[in-house]
Amino acid sequence: MASREGRSGAGQPAPSRETIVVHKGHGLPYSKGLMAQALSATALSLERSFELARRIEARLTERGEAEIDVEALHGLVEEVLLAEEGETAAGRYRRWRRLDRLDRPLVVVIGGTTGVGKSTLAAMLAARLGVNRVIATDVIRQVLRAFFTHEAMPTVHGSAFEVGGIAGYRDQAERVGTGIAAIVERAAAEGKPVVVEGVHVVPGGVHPRVRERCVLVEALVVVEDPDLHRGHFSLRPGIRPAERYLEHFEEIRRLQDHLWERARSESVAIIDNTNVDHTLARLMELVLDAVREDS
Repeated sequence: MASREGRSGAGQPAPSRETIVVHKGHGLPYSKGLMAQALSATALSLERSFELARRIEARLTERGEAEIDVEALHGLVEEVLLAEEGETAAGRYRRWRRLDRLDRPLVVVIGGTTGVGKSTLAAMLAARLGVNRVIATDVIRQVLRAFFTHEAMPTVHGSAFEVGGIAGYRDQAERVGTGIAAIVERAAAEGKPVVVEGVHVVPGGVHPRVRERCVLVEALVVVEDPDLHRGHFSLRPGIRPAERYLEHFEEIRRLQDHLWERARSESVAIIDNTNVDHTLARLMELVLDAVREDS
């Protein structure tokens, strides 16, 4: 499919040349939007990604060629990144391109107490990575509630912050952790990537045997500022009233402290979610750095 130059009428400028990106014999016009999305996966902001996508488009126009092979386009992208952002960004782009060709599946586990934004971040991260499986640990707890009575397994019948303090949370996390382990085991066995998020993700809790079978990325999301954390509950979607969380706010904060100490002791990355874009960029950095170490 060749590029097109429209005919202009009297006094009308001709449309700019459209470059076709060819992959395996098929071609599609270069898209700034798709390129910006790819660049944002390297931990660049969306604004900067779109700006660089425009510059890449300008470089394509300067080349004056009707078509460009997708591998040649990747090479051009790396040139622009190297010139504009440096080797770190160019290297991350190369590693992002490797994500669907890893020898071991990518497994991202994101922990954090109630109200820190981990569910939103997990969904956004999965979209950037092209991962279509996002598992919330609360779903596992709901399944356990359906199969076990309150008498048989009391701690799974309440939220993590209202089951008897840290001791109750530990018991609940241990029981839900069995389901988390099964999910990670299956991802490793099938070779398919997955993102797992939830309060039951205990830092350092993935078994060493399973770690060897996947590219594991662990992070704990926190909100250090109590006022900012408290404000998150008024923004939560759904029908659950904020009052319930605010009544248990001190318990939620104590649980965050517990997870924070655990993350420190296990050398798990701790990310203060004061800005979603910055936190997402940090998560992307962790993923791409793990891919580099796995190379």
